[in-house]
Amino acid sequence: MRWTKGMEWAKWANWMNQSSAIKWIKARSRSMSGSRSMSRSRSMSRSMSRSRSRSTGRQALLYLAAVLLLASCSSPGIAATSDHKPLKVGLIAPVHAAEQGAAIRLGAEAAAKTYGIDLAMADFQPEDGAAEQLAAAKRLLDEGATALLADPADERVLEELAAEAARRGVPLIALNEARMPRGVLAAVSVDNREAGRQAGEAMAELLNGSGTVAIVGAERGDTELEERERGIREAMSAYPDIEIVEGVSCGGNDDDCREAARIMLDREPLDGAFALESIGAVGLARETKDRELSGRLGIVAFGSKLEQLSLLQDGALDRLVVQNDFSIGYLAMERAAKRLTGADDGAPSALLETKVVDSDTMFWMNNQKLLFPFVQ
Repeated sequence: MRWTKGMEWAKWANWMNQSSAIKWIKARSRSMSGSRSMSRSRSMSRSMSRSRSRSTGRQALLYLAAVLLLASCSSPGIAATSDHKPLKVGLIAPVHAAEQGAAIRLGAEAAAKTYGIDLAMADFQPEDGAAEQLAAAKRLLDEGATALLADPADERVLEELAAEAARRGVPLIALNEARMPRGVLAAVSVDNREAGRQAGEAMAELLNGSGTVAIVGAERGDTELEERERGIREAMSAYPDIEIVEGVSCGGNDDDCREAARIMLDREPLDGAFALESIGAVGLARETKDRELSGRLGIVAFGSKLEQLSLLQDGALDRLVVQNDFSIGYLAMERAAKRLTGADDGAPSALLETKVVDSDTMFWMNNQKLLFPFVQ
């Protein structure tokens, strides 16, 4: 993406108050730059090394939580620059993903400031489901949104919202969603099947090409997660000595996913497990920590919420497939602004990269924009 002067927006809301976090991250990345081994060791030496880094890892993550909260709470409102009512774009965040939604919002806010647009957030709680998300999105339309950016909970939300937006003549841009039914102007997403293949290759490396694995999915129907699983299975098909056995699905809260992980681990011995979304990853990692399986059960998951990064530092997660949610929010708002101002280039979609990180490589400089987008 092209970084513009407007994206600085007061150096990310009181830049000087964030300097300690940024200095820590950059210092950490320099110290880690010489350690680039991606292979998984099952020996006690790696466990001891990880345990020594837990304290500093937790310090960094506490800094990051404070920075994200500060940035999301201190963004100024956008004033009208003429006698006309300013353009208003509604943002519908993902369900069950508060931190992902916050990163998308930060990107959208930065672009909104650049283009002089009001940003309105859909009013629903992170723990709410598809029905609440759809209702909140329709309220934005009733309140006069001139465009919508939406990360739909499922296919029904996407199709119903697209139909309603089309009926009202309001452009809709889908986030983290490659499908474009009638009414969707464009999509800003990642290649989830490729992300799944990356996860599969990471697991094969962890297990040295042999073992038994299972997948923790989601109860809700979501093409994003389905594509991740397809990619995993495609990658695993190249390793005949890795068997994928029956997995589990879990709902929208930590307790459900923790219980699902317990059932899966009780069913049969496993060498590895995938978690298709953040909430499943956290539940699985907590269960393995309680069973003292960390370091013995390889876990590859998707997402970059702060608790996942902490679990990665602790060794309860082995690999994370991550994406830049800030860029998704920024590019989607930019596309909406161009459409509303008559400067749209007509491109139907944008695909952003995903990467696999571990407890060492998460602090490499080229990975920091994915995990910590406020670091320049």
